[in-house]
Amino acid sequence: MKVPHYTLIIPHYDQPVLLERLLSSVPVRDDLQVVVVDDGSHAENVAQLEFLKRKFPMVEFLMMPNNRGGGAARNEGLKVVQGDYVFFADADDYFFTDALNALLDRCATQASADLICFNAKAIEEETGCPSNRADRLNWMMVQPEKEREQLLRYQHSEPWCKLIRREIIVQNDLQFDEVPILNDVRFSYLVGHYAERVLVENSVCYCVCNCQNSVGKKMVAERKRAYTQVMVQTNQFFKQNGLPYCYKRVYRPLVFSLSRWQWHDARVCMVELRHGGESVLSILLNVFLYPLWVIRWALRKRKYRRARITTDFT
Repeated sequence: MKVPHYTLIIPHYDQPVLLERLLSSVPVRDDLQVVVVDDGSHAENVAQLEFLKRKFPMVEFLMMPNNRGGGAARNEGLKVVQGDYVFFADADDYFFTDALNALLDRCATQASADLICFNAKAIEEETGCPSNRADRLNWMMVQPEKEREQLLRYQHSEPWCKLIRREIIVQNDLQFDEVPILNDVRFSYLVGHYAERVLVENSVCYCVCNCQNSVGKKMVAERKRAYTQVMVQTNQFFKQNGLPYCYKRVYRPLVFSLSRWQWHDARVCMVELRHGGESVLSILLNVFLYPLWVIRWALRKRKYRRARITTDFT
């Protein structure tokens, strides 16, 4: 068998029907290794995975005995990578097959690129209507070249729509955080930070599917703590490296808790913010100003929406 030039890693948990849709959209190529990491799905779904193993014999399935989250599943996938380039997909999304095939053909000759970024369309899973999940990426893709590269390095915090040179990951020992939310943020900005050459392929190869009833959207106590921790660490990284970015959404879990009189959760968020070096006065001031940041973000979302991609692809 030909040594793979690319490796696709797909974390999966209890979504075999959507996983089948995704795998059906992946082009069959001799230079592409496809790895599905099942994150401890329930028994009835594991049985359906056996059917998928037979339907897609070219796909490698790794079965984790316990559910440990998307970050852990991606890290397991990284252990078996054979390709020179790695890319990721979520099990409930899918590719535009012809566009991805053409992209991989073109990128096979880009031996000097450390990070290759491509574009996406987003839809609502339940209705098929356009979603805002890829609006910001769509907007980044149409910015002036120098600004666009910087944004894609540090502000596109999802792992999808990126071909990453494996050497970048290995040499810098990069892994996903094994936390209940935002497990991909640190990995994404570190990939951008260590990549020497970034190539932008503004072709739409990926479809992001937004599910309104996703469990991942629920802000429970454990997720509030993890959210605050990740955002604090991210802002510290930006500051230490002289980057002009600061996520005010670091205060979101605290404001959310205070608005619902969830005092224990609010205290947990306060502790994490204090560990990040903030004073109580600074935290309270930013909580007071948070509604202004929400308005500012709403205006930005309107700007991003103007770049939204809604054209049909195959």
